[in-house]
Amino acid sequence: MKETLIGAANTCRARLVNGVRRFFATPAAAPPANRPLLERPIAIIIIFLILSLLVMKTADYPLGVWMKSFPEQLRGAAKWISSFGTGLLVLSFSGVLLILTVLIPAHKLRKSARAGADLVATAAAFIFLSVAGGGLVDSLLKNVIGRARPELLETNGAFYFRPFAFHADFASFPSGHSATAGAMAMSLALVFPRLRPLFIPAGVLICLSRQWVGAHWASDTLMGWGVGVAFTLSLAHAFARRRILFTYRSDGHLCARERYRTTLMILRTLLRRRLARNKKACALKASLPPPALETQP
Repeated sequence: MKETLIGAANTCRARLVNGVRRFFATPAAAPPANRPLLERPIAIIIIFLILSLLVMKTADYPLGVWMKSFPEQLRGAAKWISSFGTGLLVLSFSGVLLILTVLIPAHKLRKSARAGADLVATAAAFIFLSVAGGGLVDSLLKNVIGRARPELLETNGAFYFRPFAFHADFASFPSGHSATAGAMAMSLALVFPRLRPLFIPAGVLICLSRQWVGAHWASDTLMGWGVGVAFTLSLAHAFARRRILFTYRSDGHLCARERYRTTLMILRTLLRRRLARNKKACALKASLPPPALETQP
């Protein structure tokens, strides 16, 4: 058992190292000059920063006062929606999926199944890195900026800043939950483009819930969303320039590569094969005659 675990760990480490080496060894092509404005990370940051400053000046205070009178009956539902902004569910699922696909003994699989496992592992790695990286970048930004949260409205006002405070009360702008929601929504929408109408509204709802529970100002959530989306797009461009997972259409838009468009179908096929193999093993075990009982003479 111990030798099996050690072998699996070595296999996992080797495949992860090979994947990282492949990413950095693959030459990066120049991005197309006709990339859309809303798919440029720098443009996203600038646009959302301007919008956040406008909202901060005109709407943060009245919305902050309104949040204090948010119906108590709805606060529980808002907190439940807000909890998804931690990204724990997506991080756990993508992380476990990445580990499982990496641990699969590639030499025992058919060529098509091995390629499918690699595709799923790449997609899971992209989603995990997007959510984790977007959250970490936002966490650093909000602690450096040090804006007071809405709960300190009466004592500090709506525009109080304490830079480098590294305290939860002064880590409001930009919102961490909103950054994670933006990264989750954008990464999932890029990997599963057909489900984009589901993921984007769900991410926006998480951002709104941060205001409903009184944890953030409106400008905080707006800028947090921008940070998460910009980070995910920058990572997607890094993948696309190496022709891994994504590529560019003739009009400059990011899109999943042809072989990656069936990621969901490949994942479903691998799971079905695994379940079918387990059922076959169980049926074979059940068909074997029970061992004879030994009797003492």
